Formats: sequence, C-alpha cells, structure tokens
Amino acid sequence: MFDFGFWELALILIISLIVLGPERLPVFASQLGSFVKKIKDFANNVKTSIENESRMNDLKKIIEKQKDELSEFEDKIDSDEK
Repeated sequence: MFDFGFWELALILIISLIVLGPERLPVFASQLGSFVKKIKDFANNVKTSIENESRMNDLKKIIEKQKDELSEFEDKIDSDEK
C-alpha cells in the first residue's frame, strides 16, 4: 500500500515520540493498528462483494441466453407440429 523505507519510518517514530510522548505512543500505535486492520477488512469485503455481484450478473446473462434459446426451440417445435 505505502512504500516506506527505514529512514521514513524512523522519522515518523521520532516525531510521534516527541508529539505523543513515551506513555501514549504504545496506545496510539495499538489504535492505529486496529484502524488499519478495519480499513483492510472493509476493502476486502467491498472487493468480495463486487466480485460476487459480477459473478451473479454473468450467471443471469447465461440464464437469459438459455431461456431465449429454449423459447426459440419451443417456437420451432410448435411451428413444426402445425
């Protein structure tokens, strides 16, 4: 997702330590981790929903095509019987 190198992460850690202090940094890191996990889970759920919807649309198209072919076949049989 993000491409952070060692020095970028070290700089973020130092700034966080200065701003939050050593007492609140672990709590903040834990909350941040939980937040990131929730965002990833949400993104995965959205992706799965879109994929499932796409499959359903494909199946609906196949069913409609089969119904049309069956209808044509029935019409042909009816016309041959007359």
